[in-house]
Amino acid sequence: MAWVPSAPARIGVLAAPQWAVVPLLALKTQWLALLAAAALGGGVAWGARRGSGGRKATGWEISEGIRQKEFFAHYQPIVTAASGECVGVEVLARWRHPVQGNVRSELFIQTAIEAGMIVPLTRYMLRRVAEELKQIVLPPGFMVGVNISTDHLALPELLEDCRPLVNLLREKQAQLVLEVSERAPLQEASGAQKVINGLRQMGVRLALDDFGAGYADKAYLSRWGFDYLKVEKGYVSALGQDSLKGNILDGLLLSSSEMGVQVIVKGVETQGQQSYLNVKGFEYLQGFYFGKPMTLNHFRQWLYSGIAESRVRPAGKRGSDG
Repeated sequence: MAWVPSAPARIGVLAAPQWAVVPLLALKTQWLALLAAAALGGGVAWGARRGSGGRKATGWEISEGIRQKEFFAHYQPIVTAASGECVGVEVLARWRHPVQGNVRSELFIQTAIEAGMIVPLTRYMLRRVAEELKQIVLPPGFMVGVNISTDHLALPELLEDCRPLVNLLREKQAQLVLEVSERAPLQEASGAQKVINGLRQMGVRLALDDFGAGYADKAYLSRWGFDYLKVEKGYVSALGQDSLKGNILDGLLLSSSEMGVQVIVKGVETQGQQSYLNVKGFEYLQGFYFGKPMTLNHFRQWLYSGIAESRVRPAGKRGSDG
């Protein structure tokens, strides 16, 4: 027999204080809306639930977003400093929420991490990108960067998560680069080294993203064998204003050359920054000056027009599209 809490056998009227009237009415209105939506169909009720609350996503919404295939990819170009030739992209997750519209990544990535949904979300993005890139011809040696969490990098299942995209890129003579943020350091006890070794056997490369925002030193870089360092964009915005960060950039170029690591500088927004970094000897750049994150169709148009332009225009004078 089910337990039922005891209560006095009385029937009466509960008088609520004035300050409680508005919340009670709001609660009643929300329940009525949900009941009405349920009467019209489960899908409408589901939409009503997803539309409630503030702009910041919840773990439940992210799970539903994955199930409903609401997440999609934007591609931001990575180019050579000398000529602006596109040699790769960074894949960035975007979310087309059915009620809130396009949701910025900063409003759901951290929530996905905290809710334990970042691995399922990354798996979904890897599959989606593999399907999308079937539609495009890529230049030989092209790199496709995908952000990965340190938790995911420690899971043996990551090898199978990456395999469809790796196989596709191999057919296109391109390569997958997994980007792990310096803000979340890798732990030796996590098992990530074994997974990284397996990824390397598959031809996957590793990049340390947000370099300069954390505490990575030479020992850390050597231990994990990064192929690329992606410099945090604050260093570029400080050029000409912060001599210390400028000196750090110069030192980084020397150190990376000694370690055999290639550097990608993010956050380039002006021709002056491109010229400065090119003169200093940096090889790869990324930023709004070359192209904002864009859909695959937009990126394809941008890429092909750039390839055509490079045959007839002087180096360093790419079109301004993007």
